[in-house]
Amino acid sequence: MREWFRANAAELPWRPADLDALRNPYAVWISETMLQQTQVSTVKDYFIRWMERFPDVETLARADETEVFRYWQGLGYYSRARNILKTAKIVCEENLLDPLRSASRMTLNENARVGCKMPETRKELEALPGIGAYTAGAILSLAYHKREAILDGNLVRIFSRLYELDFLPTDKKATIDCHASLQEARNDMQISTARDLDHALEKRSSHGTKCNDVSASEIYWGYAREVADSPRAYMHNEALMELGRTVCKTKSPLCETCPLHKECRAFLDGRTAEFPPTKKRTEKSWHGTVLVIESADEKILAVNGGQKFLDGQLALPHFESVRGATVGISAQAEEYINADDVESVNDCGTFRHNITVHKIECNVLHVRLATTAKAAQLPKTKANSDKPSAFEWIKKAKAFETFANSFSLKALKKVF
Repeated sequence: MREWFRANAAELPWRPADLDALRNPYAVWISETMLQQTQVSTVKDYFIRWMERFPDVETLARADETEVFRYWQGLGYYSRARNILKTAKIVCEENLLDPLRSASRMTLNENARVGCKMPETRKELEALPGIGAYTAGAILSLAYHKREAILDGNLVRIFSRLYELDFLPTDKKATIDCHASLQEARNDMQISTARDLDHALEKRSSHGTKCNDVSASEIYWGYAREVADSPRAYMHNEALMELGRTVCKTKSPLCETCPLHKECRAFLDGRTAEFPPTKKRTEKSWHGTVLVIESADEKILAVNGGQKFLDGQLALPHFESVRGATVGISAQAEEYINADDVESVNDCGTFRHNITVHKIECNVLHVRLATTAKAAQLPKTKANSDKPSAFEWIKKAKAFETFANSFSLKALKKVF
């Protein structure tokens, strides 16, 4: 795998030319977080722009959420961006809260930013917002060259095919086909009959190894730890991620060119397409209305909180509605603006959007007010809402740069 990786490693903005070099843990953290649920081809440009604006943890920690969202816009799953900012502030908390102490340290070593150093243990990393087992392992392995395992979708796919694992690490129930015990039993003795196999498994069971002792997740992580049990764990981990991305692909894998095809059970049995098992994904349809409310002095109403989607960030007011609803100020719309202030309402068409499992279709209404933003009667938080709403008027000229989510931008483009 090392030989294959050196010959086939793609040039990526977060990957140094020297594959054996230690890496910037901050850059590893950002790239691996961006790569969750997002293709490498999409992440490249986002990563470059991000690192130009936020080159280190301290710069990021001093940013505000609105700006961070703006640089994240288009990647989706905004909770990732929110957690990145939270973690940066936690990591740099000592520097930011005690600048005099930080300055004294810089005098001793102007290149050291003691209060903004990423942790170097799995326990500390996993205690930070948004950093789970995989991301912690990636930082420790790729940046610090520690013998730490990682397990992402690429490795799951490879392990599933290599060992014909017909379950996913996310399956809650313990495995029932005794993969680990069976393999250990085969390694212990010559097995020529079914009776010998039963005897081998019984022997292992009597020593405390039962078929349902290990969870599905633990079996996958067990294989990942075997890969990482080496001084060059960083190379093994990244080589497998590259193999999964470019060769052992979800669809149409290039098995004949795979350096592991002679050991791959699924390939040897002609069952590659069966592994890993398909994860059931439940999609939910949602139809709604988005309001682009414009005041007489050309300001747009934005809301933060109390919404179906995009809670915790500035968005256009939206609510669930039926298809083909009459154009006008409905009772739901009046939760955002007083009908007496309305000058006109125009239907600007529909747009489609996806947020996690939701397949969304929305009508866009352009609501023009006869009053200025200052004179308009802003709504109060809905009495039955457990999510308070904050309202803000944004200059129309800056609307496209202020809203940091593609949901709101799609609606704006229908109007302006």
